[in-house]
Amino acid sequence: MRGVSILFGVFAIFMLSNCGGSQSAYGTQQDKVLVDSLIAKREFRIVNQWALPMMSSSMMKIASSGILGPGNSGQRIDLSGNGNFLEFKGDTVKAFLPYFGERHMGGGYNTDGVGIHFDQVVETIQFDYKNAKDQHIIKFRAKDGAETFELTLFVFSNKKSSLLVSSSQRDMIRYEGNIIALPEKDRP
Repeated sequence: MRGVSILFGVFAIFMLSNCGGSQSAYGTQQDKVLVDSLIAKREFRIVNQWALPMMSSSMMKIASSGILGPGNSGQRIDLSGNGNFLEFKGDTVKAFLPYFGERHMGGGYNTDGVGIHFDQVVETIQFDYKNAKDQHIIKFRAKDGAETFELTLFVFSNKKSSLLVSSSQRDMIRYEGNIIALPEKDRP
């Protein structure tokens, strides 16, 4: 009987964690117009509320140690108030994203290599729109020293976003956040 209870508990946690990450593409007409306008002008910022690292044995150990704080798990980490962003100004993309997960090579011991940081003109960027799902998909590559990132950003008409970051040196990570207009001081 105890085994059934444990199995049910694990199943319930699995289902709740999967349901929490889903995105609804429906927003108001005003939200849709704003999102479409920001992306068309290529002047926007993504601010993330959650980091969703790949679950590995190292992340399990960190999660069970309690170091991530209350309300966090090895699969979902609250980013409220940490100042992270992904910013588009024309063809220039700037990122300041915390990273949680395993780094497989490189990075050294300096604190500059801890998160995902870059500020550069992106030469190859692909904008796509899926009408059936009412979502914008933006794909591009960025580089920080010897590390290369492949990023795929999904932006929904309800101003929600999902960012997938794949790295040449680290495990993949996903972020969930919102699209906002650039602050006045950052506009061209």
